[in-house]
Amino acid sequence: MLKKMQTLTLSLLSLTAFQAHAESYVEWSQASASGSGCPAGTSMVTITPGGDEIAWTFDDFGFNLSNGPTSASLFCKLSAVARIKNGLYLAELKQEMSYGGAKSKNGSYLSVGAQSRFLSYNLPPITAVYDDGVPFNSVFEYAVASQQVQIPDSVSSENFCKGRDVSGLYQSTLSAVGWTKAGGTASLSVQGQNVTFKATTIFVDCNNS
Repeated sequence: MLKKMQTLTLSLLSLTAFQAHAESYVEWSQASASGSGCPAGTSMVTITPGGDEIAWTFDDFGFNLSNGPTSASLFCKLSAVARIKNGLYLAELKQEMSYGGAKSKNGSYLSVGAQSRFLSYNLPPITAVYDDGVPFNSVFEYAVASQQVQIPDSVSSENFCKGRDVSGLYQSTLSAVGWTKAGGTASLSVQGQNVTFKATTIFVDCNNS
């Protein structure tokens, strides 16, 4: 059973459709997760009926460091095969990572990040760093690190608009690092605060490019 206290939910690839009716633009398969932050048996994958969203929920992606000096380092490698419906091309990718955490002013450090690749596109890394002196004041606070990538029409339409479905991998590596000095604390996903990673895609009709 997944724990309630340390949960990592990754909501990936929520599509913007140009039709009012529901239609599957992406078919997902072979989803997997592995790494020190997501050992076997601690993750769950869900996919929406229309294929517009895939989500990984983790049990162990988090840490709570105190009474230092001490440190922790976590990572999780995600992978899934995406099949994009013929007649569409990828115009925009947006990633967002939101998380709860807490740290003291006594020499602690916390960083979280993600490095992703969707089909042939490498996304810029997401990185958020909290040096000593930038604490969360409440377990109910959360932070967001995000970035938005515009895919050039000439590059994207050339690779997608070929009269057939396009298949490829979505891959992402999540990471979290923390360390403390004596008397310091550093924690991630504390007391029910979720950590959420989301990637949103916008597809354009090839005939309207």
